[in-house]
Amino acid sequence: MLFLIESIAACLLFTLMLELATAKRREAFVNDYPPVVTDKLRCMGLIAEKPPAKWSDVLRKLAALLLYGVLFALLLRHVNGIRTFWEGTLTAYGLWLVVDWYDFFVVDILLAPFDRFYRASGVHALDPSAVWFHFKGSLRGTMLGLVFAPIVGCLVTVL
Repeated sequence: MLFLIESIAACLLFTLMLELATAKRREAFVNDYPPVVTDKLRCMGLIAEKPPAKWSDVLRKLAALLLYGVLFALLLRHVNGIRTFWEGTLTAYGLWLVVDWYDFFVVDILLAPFDRFYRASGVHALDPSAVWFHFKGSLRGTMLGLVFAPIVGCLVTVL
């Protein structure tokens, strides 16, 4: 039951952080949209011809990864009472997967029709190339979780 509550809280926190980060500058996340969307937006002149540098995306995601790592470790240590590396790692990976799949299914697919970039481009959220783009991103997220979870496991033992 605690894992369910933590999963819901993690998804809500993810959504809140996403909305705060994109409230004024949705364009900063242009690389997170499928090419079928960004190509149409570039043709219409709604976004810059040159996409944001991938390096800034990496730095932004690395900062989020570190922030989430510390938050997860504190949560697992003080709320769950987890003390061991393996318990921390497995629980962190489980939460990571829940948020990753939430991002894919809810944010990238179900909420996409309400996104202004999708609406402006005329691309449907269930367009096969858009779904495939987000699915590949989710798979990369799943693999990234394999790096993230042991870091959280180490932090749990240190805190």
